[in-house]
Amino acid sequence: MTARIIENQEVTETQNFPDLFTDVEVGTWQAEYVLREVEFERLKNGKPITYNWANSIGLTSFGFALNLLAKGYSDHTIILKGEWIALGLGVSVSVVLYVVGTMLPDNRKKVMKDIESHFENATKKKQIHREQS
Repeated sequence: MTARIIENQEVTETQNFPDLFTDVEVGTWQAEYVLREVEFERLKNGKPITYNWANSIGLTSFGFALNLLAKGYSDHTIILKGEWIALGLGVSVSVVLYVVGTMLPDNRKKVMKDIESHFENATKKKQIHREQS
């Protein structure tokens, strides 16, 4: 590299400085996580079956509650004790199934844990990236 010093002169022609950093971006590089198809499927469909059961029973209980609301709107005494018990049972079973689902190990949680672990442990490195013209 040849040193050029230009002071107190009027520059009339283009000066090239090939080693000067222009259009430079500084970024952080980290190894990527290679997501396999099987892991993608686990993320997409990996919820425990108890969540589906909890949602089904919960939505059925919600519909039943709306029915009881409509039935008892004008006179709440016509709602039978067994209907209240059925509503309470449906809500309780739904909550229990959901809680059990959160405690069960599943493939989705395992894949998410692996991805989180990868990004926590993969080294990060700063690097300069220059646009090529």
